[in-house]
Formats: sequence, structure tokens, C-alpha cells
Amino acid sequence: MSAHLWQWLVLAATLILLGYLGWKKPHALVFVLAAAVALEISRTWYPALGSLGKALGTVDLARLTTLAIIITAAAYLVVSAEKRQLLGVALRRPLTWSLLLYIGLGAGSMLYSVDKQATAVEVVRLFILLLLCLSIVVISRKQDVLVPLQVVHAVGLLLLPLTIYEVLTKHFVWQQFLATVNPPRVNATFVDPNIFARYLVLAIVANVVLQYLADTKGQRIFYLGALLGLITELAVTLSRSGMVTVVLVLGLMLLLKPEKRVLKPIGLVAILGVLLAIIHPTVWQRILTFGQGMQALDPQRLYLWRVAGAMFHDHPILGVGMGGFQKSFLTHYLKLKTISNGVTLSHTTILTIAAELGVLGLAVLAAIWILLSKFMWGLRSAGRRTYILGIGYFLWILTVFISSQAEARFFEDPVMWLAIGMLFTVQRVYN
Repeated sequence: MSAHLWQWLVLAATLILLGYLGWKKPHALVFVLAAAVALEISRTWYPALGSLGKALGTVDLARLTTLAIIITAAAYLVVSAEKRQLLGVALRRPLTWSLLLYIGLGAGSMLYSVDKQATAVEVVRLFILLLLCLSIVVISRKQDVLVPLQVVHAVGLLLLPLTIYEVLTKHFVWQQFLATVNPPRVNATFVDPNIFARYLVLAIVANVVLQYLADTKGQRIFYLGALLGLITELAVTLSRSGMVTVVLVLGLMLLLKPEKRVLKPIGLVAILGVLLAIIHPTVWQRILTFGQGMQALDPQRLYLWRVAGAMFHDHPILGVGMGGFQKSFLTHYLKLKTISNGVTLSHTTILTIAAELGVLGLAVLAAIWILLSKFMWGLRSAGRRTYILGIGYFLWILTVFISSQAEARFFEDPVMWLAIGMLFTVQRVYN
């Protein structure tokens, strides 16, 4: 049987499975999405879909699941007054309006954007992700608020054998060229080691939350052992952004919940991190590069920063238009490119927003974080279980944001919208 036919069969099986879940167990689609974001390799499973494929962009399991969630939620809104009420509550939240404002700002930038087609694509993409967030609110059940954390934690652990295999054999199941990089950097089922590291930080946050909620000593011992595996995986990605992110995120978790049940696993992470740095010289060398400052940065990253700064200087209020960074770079700032075959897409979220949407974009971003913080403040009066769940999903959003300063993909990452949807669901449990 040809590989092309297999791809069509896998696509058909995926659509049947997603359709069945949407009909019989719509809440389970959220769990599938939590796992699917780890399977970026799934883009190799499906056939090219011609003009439809171009319209959808990269076809992978996460994107297909996203569409399934939105379609399922839409169907339930037609027949269920209760679901419409849930949507109405979500739409009235200030945080939802701030996200709509950001998308609206991007849509407005089409009037002056240097690349109107890219702006339109980006606006549509973000609107679909907002629909995903609202759809998750509609189909999620209150009793399942812990499950996405459990799924991400489980997937992180399931990737451990593959990670060890790639480390020992230097045979990568995807993106084999990464095995030839010196030193090799494990990516498992992800397109990039840094995105793999991002997912592992999400799993580590989930691990700490699950330890906190564990009822028995046996469960806590299991989670401590699982934490060792997750930290080992994170170390072999050699991701500096992953290392920075896990330190900042767990440090904030300790500030938000300064209790022994949180301190113990975080202390274990610190000890394991030191031991791995001593045992694995390459990890230690990557850590040492932090002290070298700007000189340790990739030359590509340096000129991308300069280009973003120049765009912001020339267009401080409105920017060059959402999604317009690359075209503006190639048409107006190419002289700042110091590597002939270097990248032309920005990899730093804050600088990208500054360049593309100016001060207005940065102001809306700040408003989103203020409202998220206010949301968390409101959960402080909830019970210990509700608050720690809220912390978990809030730190998922923060994880994506911090790591996106090195690898972009903040608003574009479905995990961010999944976490906001689950935060709304957590608050529904409390109310």
C-alpha cells in the first residue's frame, strides 16, 4: 500500500474518531487537544489537501482537533440553552473583551499593513483560536478540570522512552538533522527542541499541581519519580529558554502558593537541575552561556532584535501591521541582516508586537496580563483545590509567554487558549 494512501486512511480514521467524540463525548476533545499539541510530527501523517490545505495551513492533529471542538460547540449551542448561557458568561468577561480587542487591533491594521494578506491570515488564525477558547468553555465539564493537566503530564512521561532512545542512538524519528548539530538536541515529536522544552515545562507545572492534590503517600512518591523523568527530558533538549522558563514559573508558583507541598517538588527540581548540570557537561556549558550576555546570543537573534527596534522607532504608535514583520524586514530593513541566509521571522513575542502593532499592541498585551492577574486574585478566596488548579492553568499561560520570547508562538499557541478556557471552567466550579 502506498504511503499516500496510508495518509488518506489516517486522515479518515482521525475524522471518524473526532466525529465520534464530538457526538458521544464532546468534553473528551479537550483532552485530545492537550495531547495533540505534543504531536507536531502528525503533520507528516496526513496528505496534502490542495487548495483546502492551503486555506487551513499546516494540517496536523492539533488543528483538526481544534476544528472538531469548534464545530461540536456550535452544534451544542443550537440545541442547548444551558450551553448558550455558559457562552454568554464567557463573552461578558473583561479578559475575553481584551482578547477581542487585540484581534480587532490586528484587523484594523489591515488599513495600513505592509503585508495585508499576512495580516488577514493572522487575524483569521487568532479569531479561530478565540473560538477554540470559547468552545472549550462550552463543552468542558466541571468535574474534568483536572484532566488536561493529567493528560499533559502523562504525555510528557510517555515521551521519556523516545527521548532516551534518541539520546543513546542519535537516531531521531523526526527532523534528523538535529542529531548532526553539535551538540545534538532532542526534539522527540516536536518540530523544534525549544518547543519540546516548552511542553515539558507545562508537564512539570502539572506535576507540581498533581502532587499538591495527591491523597496518598504512594501517589506523591510516583509524582516525585515522574518529576525526575521530566527534568531529565528537559535537560537533554539543551534549551536555554526552557531552563529560564522553568526557573521563573516555579519561582512564581512558590510565591502564589508558599506551602510545603509546593516547596518540596520545587526543591527537588532545583537539586536535580544542579546534579544534571554536574553530570552532563553540555548542560553546564549551556547554562554558562547565560553569563556571557549578548555575545552568547545567536547572531540571527541579534539582528532580529535590531530590526524590531528599528520598526518600532519608525512606527511607534500603530506598527507595520499584524503579520507584517517579515515583509517589512525584507523591503525596508534588509541592510540590518548580517547573515545572508539567516531567518527573517521574528522570534520574540514582545518585540514582534512592538514592531507590528506599536504602543497600542503593547498596551493591549499589558491589559491582558493585568486582567489575568486580577482573575487569579479573585480565585484566592476559593478553596485550596480550586486555587491550585487556577495556578496551574495560569502558569501554563505564563510558560508559553516566557518561552515565546525566544521561540515566538504566544497568541498562536493553542495551549494559551486552552489554558484560558480551563481557567474560566475552574472559576465556574468555584461559583
